[in-house]
Amino acid sequence: MTAGKMIGMAVVLLFTAAAPLGLMAWLHKKRGGRWLSFLIGALFFPVFAMMLEPLLHIVALKSPLGAVMQNNIWVLGLYGGLAAGLFEETGRLVAFKMVLRNEEAPVTALSYGLGHGGMEAFLLVGMAMVNNLLLGMLLMGGGEIPPELAEAADTLTTTPAVMFLWSVLERVSAMTVHAANSVLVFAAVRTGKWLLFPAAILLHAGMNFVAVVSAAFLPTAAVEGLVLAFALLTAILAAKVYRGLVLQADAREEL
Repeated sequence: MTAGKMIGMAVVLLFTAAAPLGLMAWLHKKRGGRWLSFLIGALFFPVFAMMLEPLLHIVALKSPLGAVMQNNIWVLGLYGGLAAGLFEETGRLVAFKMVLRNEEAPVTALSYGLGHGGMEAFLLVGMAMVNNLLLGMLLMGGGEIPPELAEAADTLTTTPAVMFLWSVLERVSAMTVHAANSVLVFAAVRTGKWLLFPAAILLHAGMNFVAVVSAAFLPTAAVEGLVLAFALLTAILAAKVYRGLVLQADAREEL
């Protein structure tokens, strides 16, 4: 275990905690984003992605599809992407239609997206870095490694420091898509253009599919490059929709 690895993991942990909060603080100050929307997004991610979605996985893995997924990365990527898209985008739909139904400002979508993506980053990556840092300190101190942590310790000691930093770029891409898809679902609810909702599901599924399948064939740099490109294309689409929402809001204020 080296100091470089410890620093890399600490940087990733700091990013997952500070980036969403910092962006939301800027959005609140400059665009009037509300922390309530951010908190709802942060709450809805674990409910829909970590509590409800796994129920589907239990059923799917016990079905004939489960055996197919274990032996076919393409099917696994397609199923995993669609499942994540369906549950997380439905979470956004419920939030905007029910919990945040009185929030009309377009910035609500971005605030929710930062909360959703930020909570995902912290729970999936940040907490993993916490565990890695604790294990790393144990290794550096020469402490005895419990048998149940032996495999994790081997992985940690053989992973290059730079690999941890790729997690930052991966989270940038993920948070970009979460913000973009929040705009699409918000627009679907507020404007009645309901095709934007399945579009968000498919875009979410597409990014996950690209990440899972490409990781089986390409080096990490190529995978993260593809995922970032997908995220930027999604953001471009969402930016166009967002501008339309802003123009509609401005028109309402002038009446």
